[in-house]
Amino acid sequence: MTVRSYDDDVSDTFAFGAFELDVAAFSLRRAGERLKLEKIPMEVLILLVSRRGTLVGRTEITESLWDPCVFVEHDSAINTAIRKIRQALDDDADMPRFVETVVGKGYRFIASVTRRSPSSSPRGVGLASHSVFRGKQEFILEDGDNLLGRDAGAQVCVDHPSVSRQHAKIVLRSGRATLEDLQSRNGTFVNGRRLDGPTQLGHGAVIGLGPITLTFVSRSASRSTQPMGKAAPRKSGRSAS
Repeated sequence: MTVRSYDDDVSDTFAFGAFELDVAAFSLRRAGERLKLEKIPMEVLILLVSRRGTLVGRTEITESLWDPCVFVEHDSAINTAIRKIRQALDDDADMPRFVETVVGKGYRFIASVTRRSPSSSPRGVGLASHSVFRGKQEFILEDGDNLLGRDAGAQVCVDHPSVSRQHAKIVLRSGRATLEDLQSRNGTFVNGRRLDGPTQLGHGAVIGLGPITLTFVSRSASRSTQPMGKAAPRKSGRSAS
């Protein structure tokens, strides 16, 4: 029998890097695509994420996941779960971005995590004021630095050989969004123009990571903002010939 005791966050969704952990759906997604993760590794991941930034001992993991009357080789099961979590997150035990091992003690989830609850962010409704789209795929942006690139930990993860691992970043502060190139191999563009320095983004801006295009969306933009793709009305009353 498995026992959950991870702060009762059973309806919350946690976002970190390009990943989204939906506790209610018991699912892990990367850039919107559901990843396969077995029950015990998923339970361990939920526990670590819910205790983010805090050392979670192996004894605590054991007591949280297994009933005392059920015999399990706990150490082996925990080691296997951590290995599968790292495989799913493309994490490196020697240089971790997500799960840090504290030798002889336990584990700590070290990535920045955004917690979303149904009460504050209903399903099906935009969960943030800024995001980036690649086709129908949406990447939610957070306040501060948002990495764009092939790195599995990037907030906007674009797995394409023309995109550098750390290609560019979008900085969100005080409702303003700025795009910066990170010395990428194939360059970063806004509306077709290559960046030569930090550039402010407006609603509907087309971002180019080499040949890959993304669209920046600001839900905080004024409702009166001119719709994308339409030209401003002519001031002259003269008809076009």
